[in-house]
Amino acid sequence: MTNPTPNEQRWIAALDELRNCADLHVTRDHQDGPDTDAPDARSVFGTLAEQDGVALAPALQACYLRFDGLGACWGFGEEESDPLFAGEFNLLPLVQAVRQQPPIERYPYASPPQQEIVAELRDFDGTPMTGAGHVTSLRIKRGGVHNPEIWFSDNPLGFHRLDIDLCGYLDALRVTKGTFGWQYLFTDVSLADENYEVTAEFLTEMLDVFPELFPQHDYAPLRARLEARL
Repeated sequence: MTNPTPNEQRWIAALDELRNCADLHVTRDHQDGPDTDAPDARSVFGTLAEQDGVALAPALQACYLRFDGLGACWGFGEEESDPLFAGEFNLLPLVQAVRQQPPIERYPYASPPQQEIVAELRDFDGTPMTGAGHVTSLRIKRGGVHNPEIWFSDNPLGFHRLDIDLCGYLDALRVTKGTFGWQYLFTDVSLADENYEVTAEFLTEMLDVFPELFPQHDYAPLRARLEARL
């Protein structure tokens, strides 16, 4: 493996935090690459602009990851088969994500305005190991330099725009470790609604437990967001 960038080192450390935490049951994790010949962020962003017509904001290069894949699946609680809360993430390489087809079949009942959004979505994080059905997508537009919107899907509860960009998403993902439903902290959804009862319980448990398990991270901003949505 080539020398990891500071951003990649933070992600390697995040996986180590999961693996080395005796209180979590990590059922699967993977970190693929980066290989010695993996292109850097500037090269990749140039390729996407020239070959795909997708010009991403240069600021996003700071959080670019050269991994061919990165993910983990875990649970917290005495019973591995019935955890108090759990999580999963599975990040795709940026180029692979951008070149995917839009997930039109996932939203068969989307309204015409929603269809316009769906046509520009490209999945980059999901839950394939558990089949939880949580998917996060970039809204990719062609023409002009842009910072893609981030959209979260939780079928059958629809999809929601997050009020963070890609770098903000990745920062929050490292802290939450992919706890199921953490993305709702960055939406305008009321977690007091009965449809989000389990999500609210998971996030409450996470914010009670993680500050003790991972004291190197600051959970106060996430706690404030949860309180604002309950």
